[in-house]
Amino acid sequence: MSDFDIRGMLFSFDQLSDTYLRELVEEALQHREEVTPALIKVIETVANNPLLYTLEQRNAHVYAASLLAHFEETTAHRTLIRAFCIPEEQLIDIWGDMTTEVLPTILYRTCGGSLEAIKELIGNRGVDQYVRCAAMEALSYVVASHPERRDEVVRFFQGLFTGEEAERDSYYWANLAATLCDVHPGESMDILRQAHGDGLIHQGFISLANIEEANAKGLEKAMERLRGWVAGRMPADIHAYVSWFAEFHQEELERMAPEPKNKGKKAQAKPKSAKKSGKKKRG
Repeated sequence: MSDFDIRGMLFSFDQLSDTYLRELVEEALQHREEVTPALIKVIETVANNPLLYTLEQRNAHVYAASLLAHFEETTAHRTLIRAFCIPEEQLIDIWGDMTTEVLPTILYRTCGGSLEAIKELIGNRGVDQYVRCAAMEALSYVVASHPERRDEVVRFFQGLFTGEEAERDSYYWANLAATLCDVHPGESMDILRQAHGDGLIHQGFISLANIEEANAKGLEKAMERLRGWVAGRMPADIHAYVSWFAEFHQEELERMAPEPKNKGKKAQAKPKSAKKSGKKKRG
């Protein structure tokens, strides 16, 4: 693929449209090596100048992020993280529901097994709370795919209940509790009970009764459900992956979108204008 063709592809990706550019995505899939640096540059532009990106109403980042995740491109991992560590106003306008719906998959698929950058993201108080919560979910994906790393992830989560990691009224704590339930609360029950007693965990988000119920179901059952959930969040078909959250025809969404399971949220046809919502407890 020539430089001219890559520029033309990116120009087309950048145009706000309700038409999914399936043929161009297919072309990008056939020329991974050539297009990857250009896709990373798109994400760098978002990270370095989100306000300008917003004002110019660009759209190539939707395709770039999904393609890089599909490629499992580890060299894009930290750049993608920076592109989500932008001011809240630009975060909502640029990424919309991608933060809560697909960022966990993006982080997981590009980390290459290294969890350090994801852990740093979770611990960064300067980052939007929903981005941090998406990073928590990404670590649960690691547990689902690599159960031998569960102890590592659980120990990390257990260390995040000091009360200093976020504002006391943040959903950070409840999402942390919900994610521990996803990987099974087990050995974390004393910490979770204490956090509830200290008022850190929002009762309307996940109650102590919910946590006790998750614990009673046992580790094996929790892991089975988690694996099923993660499988549904990482479709092998990139067209389904992009169509799920990008601003395309509703018919395309209905035809291609993966089943949202019990998340309690619907895919948004216009993510740039969508508001973020917290993680829902899986029923």
